[in-house]
Amino acid sequence: MKKITLLIALVLFSFKGNAQIAPGSVAPDFTVTDINGVSHTLSTYLAAGKTVIIDVSATWCGPCWNLHNAKALEDLYTAYGPEGSNEVVILFVEGDGTTTSDDLNGTGTNTQGDWVTGTPYPIIDGSNIGSLYQITYFPTVFRICPNGLVTEMAGRTASSIRADINTNCAPLVGTQNNVGTLDNKNSFCTTTGSAVAKLRNYGENTITAATCNLKENGAVVATKNYTGSMPRFTTRNLTFDSFNYDPAANYTVEVVAANTNPIFNPSVATAEMGIRVASQATENVVVKVYTDNYPTEISWNIKNSAGTIVASGGPYVGNTNGGGADANTTKIHNVTLPANNCYSINLLDSYGDGWGLGNTPHGIEVFDTNNTSIFNEAVGSFGTTLALPNSLTTTQLAVSTFETNDVKLFPNPSTGIININSQTPVDLSIVDVSGKVVFVATNVSKDQNVDLSGLQKGIYLAKISSENGMTTEKIILN
Repeated sequence: MKKITLLIALVLFSFKGNAQIAPGSVAPDFTVTDINGVSHTLSTYLAAGKTVIIDVSATWCGPCWNLHNAKALEDLYTAYGPEGSNEVVILFVEGDGTTTSDDLNGTGTNTQGDWVTGTPYPIIDGSNIGSLYQITYFPTVFRICPNGLVTEMAGRTASSIRADINTNCAPLVGTQNNVGTLDNKNSFCTTTGSAVAKLRNYGENTITAATCNLKENGAVVATKNYTGSMPRFTTRNLTFDSFNYDPAANYTVEVVAANTNPIFNPSVATAEMGIRVASQATENVVVKVYTDNYPTEISWNIKNSAGTIVASGGPYVGNTNGGGADANTTKIHNVTLPANNCYSINLLDSYGDGWGLGNTPHGIEVFDTNNTSIFNEAVGSFGTTLALPNSLTTTQLAVSTFETNDVKLFPNPSTGIININSQTPVDLSIVDVSGKVVFVATNVSKDQNVDLSGLQKGIYLAKISSENGMTTEKIILN
């Protein structure tokens, strides 16, 4: 954005007259402390025979953010850092002395997003290394070989950095059968779906076969085998068979074998399997969009299961260089969602840096007719598009195996006291829109009152079961 361009110009001007350290120079030694209080001394790492990679960036720098999110250094760290073959040290340096720790964590006013969460290698907050190595722009990435000679690197992928180290320092040994799992986020319209796990190869050998387990609250509930070709630093998807997920449970995926051998690092090979079930929506909803400082770049849409846009908004009113009437504010839209469909929400940014700049929360929230929040997504610098599939559903929920009129829940809507009219005692569980069970009653007899007044107002699912069958019914508490 315009602000970032100006800041880059100011930084370049501030270094005017300095010459960046010459390629092949002896690297100046340093001792620094990272944001977790751990000390790092360059000469100690070099004496241990390690190659050191230093990424000097700034929190507000767009190209720096792109490099960070490309995860090339994360790949290199996983493969050749302490969790891999332990041949390479990677240090991230926030090199602009005017930025703050809030900027590093994505909550400040001079940042592209959260640089800390999910970053496995050390982060140093300070401009001393940038000054010591006389950088002239952000980002600058240095390679320091064990012989102590330093050169700026042009490569920006894990493979190109690896090749650079092999050519100029010493060939990396690496590991075998080092398969990991990435963020595995899955969204379904119902509780039943086929979850996808993302597998990534950090080892030297191409992976042609792998065995993966799906766990529910720590217990294995499914196993799936991968077959194919997964070269170093590539990702492959593995789709598990259809499974009925419990939205309240915790799911993980683990790789237990690769090329018929045990995997190298179990901690790298295990990750959360995120499962999100579409929130139950009324046909008429209110969409609130929380803008950032550049509202003219912001837009959004809601699509049905066929990919047809049924609602949209933006761009909003603002100034080209930031600010304006709709900057850092809430835009409210009344939306109608046709019944019996599942909807995806898509957030767009025409500049390509997401909704991340400004001192207010950014994102989108959806409310039902009772003004209850049923979907909320806070965002930052997501790039051009953030797709949120299977976010809302208006599909009818009552699927009964009871005979017609055998069971009835009334009054509905209710102020909190409900009655279940059933010929036999029933068990009742109340589930909120996130899938969490918030109330349970067993052996409820005919015409017995059930007190739900302790729950918040909103839409819930009532799951009713007895010896005659089961049913799921939507209830509204006013």
